[in-house]
Amino acid sequence: MFPYFSIIIPVYNVAPYLRECLDSVLAQTFTDWEAICVDDGSTDGSGAILDEYAENDKRFRIIHQKNAGVSAARNAALELMNGDWFLFVDADDVIREDALQIFSKCLSNRKIDGILIYPYTSSWDGGKIPIRKVETKVLVEDASKEDLFLGPYAANGFPFSRIYRRSKFSDLRFKVGMSMCEDVCFWFDALSIDAKWTILQADYYLYRQRATSACGVGNPHNIIQVLDAHIYALRSIGSSISSPVANKMRYSRRFNWGPLHFLSKVCEHNREITDDEWGRIYERFSKIKRECGRDPFPLRYKIVLSLSRTKCGRFLLPMYWCMITNSLKGKHLLATVLRRMKVLNG
Repeated sequence: MFPYFSIIIPVYNVAPYLRECLDSVLAQTFTDWEAICVDDGSTDGSGAILDEYAENDKRFRIIHQKNAGVSAARNAALELMNGDWFLFVDADDVIREDALQIFSKCLSNRKIDGILIYPYTSSWDGGKIPIRKVETKVLVEDASKEDLFLGPYAANGFPFSRIYRRSKFSDLRFKVGMSMCEDVCFWFDALSIDAKWTILQADYYLYRQRATSACGVGNPHNIIQVLDAHIYALRSIGSSISSPVANKMRYSRRFNWGPLHFLSKVCEHNREITDDEWGRIYERFSKIKRECGRDPFPLRYKIVLSLSRTKCGRFLLPMYWCMITNSLKGKHLLATVLRRMKVLNG
């Protein structure tokens, strides 16, 4: 008897947070599930924690492998999953106890192949689970491809924001070697498949924001991978989605914040970008322009890019980024200024 849900959890050196994640799976009020946890060569005891949970509950299936990256870890689980439906959870996050119950109710009376969940997540720093912010309800019953990648409820990546029917999407795989925005490529591969989707409003996922996570680390390679995923998305739009020229421009203008986010992280960590890295970054910006047929980047975007190549600009960019994303207020402003001063003073 196969389970209804397969929950795929890639695990790498998250021992301080892993039990909270696994306990949130155990707490599910809907109990017909398996959790495939892939220990991707952890060195901090995460693997032993996984074995402990598997020993106490056979619904946990554990894979231990040499470190190969998050894409390879998820792919290993995709090879072995048995559930009618599959979803992804990151090992330092948690899901609300009624998450699977909500999804099963949505799926039970609909002939669909997937659910896109919006807003899907609340930011969380650990500890007490916050009160749910939104009502659970269907937003779009029969979503078009444009609804899914560009509509008001679209999400660019974020693997935990979707539920997939295994019989329809079992052949999908993440691109091995990508550690950033691999989920964007996976999502656009899913969009190339003829499938029926529903968009569901459900605050079910608690996303832990960590400075040491892949999204929090200042690394020029992250910028390059974000741009590579953007190019991949544009090419997918051109090959499988109607009105490709207009939609490419709309997509680029909506999601061009990604490279700036990681550029601000590079500056915040005072990491120099070499001339070779700048060359690779600008090469990808040129490819995006060619894919779109014209320049999708606004003037202020270009100003930020130019400033980031100067010492003054590198000091100001993290604060500017926080200001335009409404996350720099009060004590956060002071903390960021002091942190930048400390970095510059060595």
